[in-house]
Amino acid sequence: MPLWRWFNHLPLPDIRTFAPSPATAVLYALWLCGMFLVYWLAFKAIRWGKQPLRPDFSLPAILITTSLFAILLVQTFPFNATDVYRYVIRGRIQSTYHESPFATPPNQFAADHFADFAGEWADATSPYGPVWELTAGLLTQLSRENFLAGLLLFKGIAAISFLINTVLIWLLLAQQKTAVRDAYTLLWAWNPALLLIFIADGHNDGLMIMWLLLGLLISRRGHPTAGFLVMLLAPLTKPVGILALPFFFLAAIRLMPDWKTRGKFILFITVGAVTLLAITFLPFGSPLDLVNRLLREIGAVPGFSLAVMLMFIATLFGQPISQALVSTISAIATATAVIIGIWLLWRTWQGRSPLRSIADIFGVYILQALSFRIWYAAWPLPWLLLDDVEGNGADPGQNGRFSYRLRVGLWFLLTSQLSVLIYGHLRTFALSGDQITAHLIAVPFTFGLPFLLALKQPKTEENFP
Repeated sequence: MPLWRWFNHLPLPDIRTFAPSPATAVLYALWLCGMFLVYWLAFKAIRWGKQPLRPDFSLPAILITTSLFAILLVQTFPFNATDVYRYVIRGRIQSTYHESPFATPPNQFAADHFADFAGEWADATSPYGPVWELTAGLLTQLSRENFLAGLLLFKGIAAISFLINTVLIWLLLAQQKTAVRDAYTLLWAWNPALLLIFIADGHNDGLMIMWLLLGLLISRRGHPTAGFLVMLLAPLTKPVGILALPFFFLAAIRLMPDWKTRGKFILFITVGAVTLLAITFLPFGSPLDLVNRLLREIGAVPGFSLAVMLMFIATLFGQPISQALVSTISAIATATAVIIGIWLLWRTWQGRSPLRSIADIFGVYILQALSFRIWYAAWPLPWLLLDDVEGNGADPGQNGRFSYRLRVGLWFLLTSQLSVLIYGHLRTFALSGDQITAHLIAVPFTFGLPFLLALKQPKTEENFP
């Protein structure tokens, strides 16, 4: 699936372009499952094998191998999500036309060389934060009129972010045994779904996660104020990153010795937040354009999600899908998510791990979203990994006793990647294009199957003589 051969092809290719028949779809599914099997065997070999990686070479070994994967995947067409095209086009709004991507959609520049590649998002302004759009403006300033170079630059930034996250996870696991530290770092670095999401597809979620992990590392090294200010860059990159901040905030002030220290912390991060907001939005004007964009998106046309499956089920009982039904289900889902979020905040204040709560809140967001995207599945994983290690004491994964939560997260990454075959190939070749039946199959498969598969504890060290 070479990027250089397909990057200027319209309509933009997807998985059906490269796997056009049921047989090739099966081969793709087998390939993906095979990659997950190799991934798991590599984890077992490091975690329980008799010859683990040398302590002084473990991180370089992981980074070198992951970099080799990245070199291949940077050159791969983003066949499951073409958002990287919008990154380039919106970056040009700023760097070429000197307009704000938060106020001006791509279709305002119909004469632009690359306008046709905006696709269904041609009339949409940016849903990202100013830190991301500043980055996009810089990269498109470098690539100028070379579209392929622009795509490669954005995919390169995504690959670098992924590798930095690998290092950050390894550093955050510094107190663990060598085999545990290396193996759990590998669970991030070699995960096939993450490699496809962050490098092949070039998604900017890796940069958002990077700010959160870096802030956590700085906080744990005795600088909670500086760490939290770094974390603030996450929602300024991608707004969904704000979901993690209240939990880190509560965990930080809970550990402070008195209210005087807490007051100083709150004052500094408040001033810092206002300053960061002002500086990053300075080239774009008011942040209200972004706020309005996100509010409109809440009521947008729903897509692949649990909520949509409920709507389709309602049609089976004679209830047509209407705007009123969409609004009602959306309101119920949002209210439920808010209640769960408040409960998680209270649990965190009572001493529950913020890592566990952050994984939960991202999971809640995914389940209540009107439109799910497969890269959402990556958001909970770093927190599940870190919590699994810290929550199981000095020897996590002993005798295969991984937390049920981590197993669900890993299976979810696989089922979400496979879901594209249900909506693409199964719907087309076996269901005669029936969207309702495709939803009724894909939603339980994607969201429900991981909870069932995770019930089985994996075999581990007993397989090694």
